Amino acid sequence: MRNWRKQKRYSQLQLALELDISSKHISFLETGRSTPSREMILKIGTFLFLPKREINRGLYSAGFAPVYTELSIAHEDLKPIFSAIDQMIANHMPYPAIVLNQHWDVIKANDSAKKILFDLGFAEHKNLIEALISDDPKTSKIVNWHESVLAVLIRLRSEISLLGGSKRLEELENNLASCLAPNNGILASDTNQAVLSTKFQLADCVLSFFSIIAQLGTVQDVTVSEFKVELMFPSDEKTKEYYKQKV
Repeated sequence: MRNWRKQKRYSQLQLALELDISSKHISFLETGRSTPSREMILKIGTFLFLPKREINRGLYSAGFAPVYTELSIAHEDLKPIFSAIDQMIANHMPYPAIVLNQHWDVIKANDSAKKILFDLGFAEHKNLIEALISDDPKTSKIVNWHESVLAVLIRLRSEISLLGGSKRLEELENNLASCLAPNNGILASDTNQAVLSTKFQLADCVLSFFSIIAQLGTVQDVTVSEFKVELMFPSDEKTKEYYKQKV
């Protein structure tokens, strides 16, 4: 609880005022001198916008049953959600769309995204960050490799911060950051761009994309609520024309 409070930049007094409880009680909860009620854990978790997985973990640690489900992907109750995801990425054709879990494993991809992943040499990798780590910037088909990897690194660090830490993401972040050495991940990028585009050298043309990312935060299941649907759109007319020919 202390780590989460500090991560969200609240003092004990500020959090106590927001939750309408005493700062002494906050202190006792953080040191273990008092055990939180189920309602208190849910109240704190909701106020601090904690991930569902963390709220479940807090409940379990305090001796309560988790409030959010963590079903298998094949569970019957999740079929409507996966049907909607499948429809979303299918409707995005001919442009690429991929579905990632919290750790950046590729869960689903439409045909256009599968082709790009194959052309980039990423098809054999389950994890998108690991694919980038294994990619040699000197021979990569990502034209603006350093700029794109830096953008991913910033996204990773932001996600780690929001989660309050994640061993798996921190491992990926450290390995990806090392790929940008000796600059230690600090590289110049063109801040005059309206959007940051990723450019792929595929066959005899360069395709340029920007992404819109949809979160599934309203889903009550822990695992699926962590999924991200990344929809890639053409950044220039050349890329638009390329896909017009594919329709």
